[in-house]
Amino acid sequence: MTDKPLNLAMEYFSTDYNCAQSVMKTVLQELELDFDEIFHLAAGFGGGVGLQGHICGAVSGAVAALGVINGKEYVNPVEHKNATYESVQKFFKKFKEKNGSIICDTLTGIEMADKEAHDRALKDGTFQKVCPGYVKDAVRLVLEIANE
Repeated sequence: MTDKPLNLAMEYFSTDYNCAQSVMKTVLQELELDFDEIFHLAAGFGGGVGLQGHICGAVSGAVAALGVINGKEYVNPVEHKNATYESVQKFFKKFKEKNGSIICDTLTGIEMADKEAHDRALKDGTFQKVCPGYVKDAVRLVLEIANE
């Protein structure tokens, strides 16, 4: 894989887009499955889903992208779900092996639901230091799984 999709993900992430939006948009653009509403669809996944610190937004964006990717191959809803569950399980395993967790609070070291802690992390650049690696890993892993 070239660095092109990773650079594109960083371009999105360095602007006003969250980790989920950056991952989903990049992956689907790379696979020519892009659609206009991606940024809207993935907006609520950032910060561990709505700044609650649960599943990492980069992971959520990857899961959503895998659903779209599998939807192009499987028309039957049961087959689509099963293929997507399998892809997501592979992704989770690889992401956890690399990063130790899929939980935003754990990955960032910030309690996302604590507004003061979140605001401090925004101000001191914590997210710009920590999250790009997770965004890149998510993009890389989804593209690897999609190309298997």
